[in-house]
Amino acid sequence: MTTLDQFVVTIRQLSADEKFNDLAQTLMNPSVDQLSKNIQHIDSIIATFPLPDYSMCMLACLHAIVKAPNIPDFDAYLSQVDNFIQTSSVEQVQYLPQYLCEICHVITERLRKENRARLGIPILYRAIELLRREPGQLLSIHSDLYQLCLLCQWFEPALTYLDTDIIDINRENGKFDVKHVLLAYYYGGMIYACIKQFDRAANFFENVITVPAQATSAIAIEAYKKYVLVKLISGSIPSNPLPAYTSRNVQQTITSLCTSQYTELFNIFNNRTLIQFDEFVNRHRDQYARDRNLGLIKQTRNAFIYNSIQQLTKTFLTVSLKDLANRVQLQSTSEAERYLLDMIENGQIFASINKKDGMVIFHGSPEKFDANNMLAKLQDETEKRMQAEKQLRELERQISLSKAYIQRTQQSSPYHDRPKALN
Repeated sequence: MTTLDQFVVTIRQLSADEKFNDLAQTLMNPSVDQLSKNIQHIDSIIATFPLPDYSMCMLACLHAIVKAPNIPDFDAYLSQVDNFIQTSSVEQVQYLPQYLCEICHVITERLRKENRARLGIPILYRAIELLRREPGQLLSIHSDLYQLCLLCQWFEPALTYLDTDIIDINRENGKFDVKHVLLAYYYGGMIYACIKQFDRAANFFENVITVPAQATSAIAIEAYKKYVLVKLISGSIPSNPLPAYTSRNVQQTITSLCTSQYTELFNIFNNRTLIQFDEFVNRHRDQYARDRNLGLIKQTRNAFIYNSIQQLTKTFLTVSLKDLANRVQLQSTSEAERYLLDMIENGQIFASINKKDGMVIFHGSPEKFDANNMLAKLQDETEKRMQAEKQLRELERQISLSKAYIQRTQQSSPYHDRPKALN
C-alpha cells in the first residue's frame, strides 16, 4: 500500500469513527498531508469521499486544489465547491472553517479579475450561512461577499448581514486576519453610501479608523477620506475630525496625509461660502479623482447648499427666492427653488413657496410625537438598546472569566511583584 493509499484509509477511518478532532489535526499537519503532494490524483481521491459523511475529507481535497499553482477547470471547481456547501455536514465543517474561507478568498479574487463577480455571490452567501454560528458573527468571507456585491452593484445579499450588528468574530481556528475586519466595514460603508444611507456609512467608516492599531493601514486612510465626505453629506459635522478613541498612530498618519484635502472640508462647511467651497474642490480635484471620490464630492456640494439653506431657517420666517439665492450664492432663483423643493420633499425643512410674489415661508415641524408610528419607533429603538446592553453584559462576563484576562490583571496588580517578607 502506497503512502497516499494509507493516508486516505486513515482519514476515512477517522471520519467513520467520528473522531473529528483527530481528523482535523491530521488534515492540518503538513508533514503527513498527502493531498497536496498528490494533486494529480485528486479527482480519484474525491470520488472516495461521498457527502455528507466525509465532509471534512472532501473539504481538505477542495482546499488542496485551491492551493495548487493553477486550477485546470475553474468553472467545474466552482460547481464542486457550491455542491459541497449545499450538501456537507455543518458539524464537520466547523472543525476546519479556515479551509472553506481560504477557498472563498481565492474564488473571490479570481472572479474579480475575470469581471464575473455576480457568479460568486450565491456561493459566498451559502458559505456564510454554513459557517456562522449566530446572526451577529463576523467571518473573513463577509468582506469577500461585500466586495463582489459592490463590483456588480447587487446589494441585497450584503445588506442581509450589514443590517445586523456584529457582536462576535469567528476566529477560524486562529487564522482570522484583522484585514478582513477592516475590509468588511470599509466595503459595508461603501455599500451604504451607494444606497444613500449616509449615517450608517459614516458609522462603518468610523469603525475602520478606530480599530486599535500600532500602524495605520491603507484601508484606514481610504476609509477616513470617505468618512469625512459621508459625514458632511449626512449633515453631521463633528467638533473633532477624529473620534477621541482613535489610536494615536492612526491620528498622526491621517493628520499628515489627509488634512489639506479632506479634514479642511469640515472647517469650510462651518465658516466659508459656496464660492470658497468650489475653489477648494477645484484646487484638489485631481486628488479626489485619484481617490475615486468625485461622486461623493458632488453630493457634498449639494449638502453644503442644503446646510446653508437650513441656517437661513434659523434667521428668517420669510425670505424672497432672490434673496435666498444671493445669500447661498446660487446662480438663479430657479436653482434655489429646485433645492428648496428637494429639501421639502425629503423632510429636511418645512416650508412653502409662494410663486406669485416669489416668497419662501418657513414653518415649524408638523410632527406629532404621540402618533402611533413614532411610538412604535421609540419602542423599537428601546428594544435595540436593551438587547445591546444584554450583549455587553454577556461579553463582560466572558472576559472576566477568561484565563488570559485573569492572568493579565494579576500581573498588573500592585501586589504581584511585591518582595516576600524577610524571615
